[in-house]
Amino acid sequence: MKCINCDTDNNLKDRTANMGRCKSCNHPFAFEPTAMPTDTKLTDPFFAKLITDLSANNTLFFTPRQLYYLLDKRLRSKFIKTNIVANPFGGIGCGLFLVVFVTILLNKFFQLSLDLVIPISFSLVTAAAVWTIAENALSPQINRHVRQKSIKTLEIMTGMILLAGLPVSIVTKTPVGIISSIVIGLSAIWLSVDRKRKQSKIFDKFLVEQSQFETWLNKWTSINNQPAKILSAPQTASLPAAPNLEVTAYSFDRVVVCDQPTIAQILISNNFHFENNCAILTIDGYPQSIFTTTIKMLRRNPDLKVYALHNCSPSGVKLVRRLRTEETWFPDPEIPIIDVGILPRQIMENLDVMTPQSTASAQTAQQLAPDIRTSLTPPELEWLDAGCYLELESFSPQKLIQILQRAINESRELAVVEGGDMLIMDSNPGFYTVDSFG
Repeated sequence: MKCINCDTDNNLKDRTANMGRCKSCNHPFAFEPTAMPTDTKLTDPFFAKLITDLSANNTLFFTPRQLYYLLDKRLRSKFIKTNIVANPFGGIGCGLFLVVFVTILLNKFFQLSLDLVIPISFSLVTAAAVWTIAENALSPQINRHVRQKSIKTLEIMTGMILLAGLPVSIVTKTPVGIISSIVIGLSAIWLSVDRKRKQSKIFDKFLVEQSQFETWLNKWTSINNQPAKILSAPQTASLPAAPNLEVTAYSFDRVVVCDQPTIAQILISNNFHFENNCAILTIDGYPQSIFTTTIKMLRRNPDLKVYALHNCSPSGVKLVRRLRTEETWFPDPEIPIIDVGILPRQIMENLDVMTPQSTASAQTAQQLAPDIRTSLTPPELEWLDAGCYLELESFSPQKLIQILQRAINESRELAVVEGGDMLIMDSNPGFYTVDSFG
C-alpha cells in the first residue's frame, strides 16, 4: 500500500515493523486492508481517491452521506468484478480448472475410469455453477443489473444443458451425462422461474454500515485532517437576518425548492444560485436567515418558474403538491412548477441505480394522501409501498448540478412536444415533470 504523504510503497511487513506507519516518512496509515473483510478492504489511496473524485479534484463541496454512497458504490463494483456472471471468461476458466481438478481427485481416490469420471466431474461443476448463479440472482450485495444478468445466464445454461449436453450424452451413450443433463437442466429452469418471481422482493443492501463508515471517516480525519470540501450538517435554526434594501429590490426568475436542507446546502455551497440566477430554498424554510425575504422577492416576479428537487421517497413525492397547496408557497396556477425529480418512474427501470428499502418508508408510503397516490402510476405505488427509496445524496455534487442545469435549460420554453423532455405531469394546469433523472 502506497503512502498518500510520500508515495512510498509499504508492504505488510513494512507496515507491521513500523507500527502502522510509512517506512519512509513515518506518516500513519488510516486503514489496514489485511484486517478487513474481503468485500470491504480499504486502503489509504483508495479512500483518498474517493474524496478527490467526489469533490472533482477539490473544486466542489460534498456531504458525508455522498461520500458514504460513493464508497459503497466503489466497493460494490470491486465485489461485482469478482462475480462469475460479471466476469464470464473468468468463470469459464475457473470451471474448466475445477473439472480437471475434480477429475484428478475422483480418479485418485475412487480409481474410476475416465469414461465415468469425466461426465461426473462436468456434472458436479455444472450443478455448482447453476446453484452459484441462482444465488447471485437473490444477492442484495450486487446491483439489479447483475441480478437480471444472472437470470439470463441461468436461461442460457439451461439451453446449453438440454440442447447440447443432453444430445451429446445420448450420442456418446453416457448414462451419467443423460441423467445429470435432465436433472440439472430441469433444476435450472425451475430456479430461473423462481428467481424471476422473487426479483421484486429483493432490495439492495449497503456493504458497509453507516456507523462503520463514520468510524472510518473519523479515523481518516484524525490522521489526515478533515477533507477541505466536506460539509458539516446545515444550520437549520439560525435567526432571520435584517434584509438589505438593495437586495430586496431584485427578484430571481426561478427558484429551486428542495425537500432536504442538505441538498440546498450542496447547491448553495457550490454557488449554483449565482451561476444560474436562481434562489434555493427548502420546503421547510431553509435557509431561515433569508427565507421570508426571498419569498417576498420571488412573488414579485411574473415570470417566475419553480423547480422541485426531492428524494424518491414518500415525503419527496409530496413536495410538488405542497408547493401548490400551501399558502406559504405558490398557490397561483399561473406559476409553473417543474418537478425535476426524483420520481419512481424516472429511475425504476434503471438497473444500475441502487434501491435500498426500509419498513418505515413502506409505512409512510401507504399513508400518503389519496390525491398524492392518484398522481402516481400503479407501478410507482407498488415500488413505494414496498419501501423502496432513492436519495439525492446517492448522486455526486457534479451530477446533481448537471441534472438541475439541464432541467432549467430544457424548461426555458414550457412548450410540450410529443417525445420531448418536458411533459405535463397531470390534468392540473401549471405542472410539469422531467422524463428522466440522470
